[in-house]
Amino acid sequence: MLLLSWLLFSGLLAWNHARVRARRQARGVSGERPSIRDPRSMHGLVLEGLAFAVAFAFTRPLRESAPWQQAGSMLSGAAAVVVLFLALRHLDLEWRIKAVVTEDHRLVTTGPYSVIRHPIFFSLFCLLLATVLVLDPPWAAAASLAICVYGTEIRIRAEDGLLLRRFGPRFESYRSRVAAYIPYLR
Repeated sequence: MLLLSWLLFSGLLAWNHARVRARRQARGVSGERPSIRDPRSMHGLVLEGLAFAVAFAFTRPLRESAPWQQAGSMLSGAAAVVVLFLALRHLDLEWRIKAVVTEDHRLVTTGPYSVIRHPIFFSLFCLLLATVLVLDPPWAAAASLAICVYGTEIRIRAEDGLLLRRFGPRFESYRSRVAAYIPYLR
């Protein structure tokens, strides 16, 4: 099930990237023209990548995982895929890897964005959790999750700062009502 989660997650990202790129080209938007960006988000992305590297560097045999770990991994992996799919569907052309806000950017607050401001970060965390539950010893799982949370916090601060600069009080109101990436936890 973990492999299926990884394949679906990766496939969704690849499909969405190709779809968004084709739609932007069809509209005559060949290059990215950001009005503002925050390079700190790339530091967070690197840390998230490091978290996955740690998860895969210190694996144990899958047979050593307990039934509760396997069940938790299946649920977390499924949640990662479903939330990613819904988030990409609602985000549409606003999806980017880097923290960039363009002049024609729109603030997405529908679907999973009505529950959490950064559902893609949530789905990434769920995929990592699905991985460490069945593959890692507790110390490696804890280290990997901690690194991921730290990187995600950097990315959230970068993206929220850009959205606040672009949308002002409208984003501030949204941010005060909606959790960052863990539902109902502000």
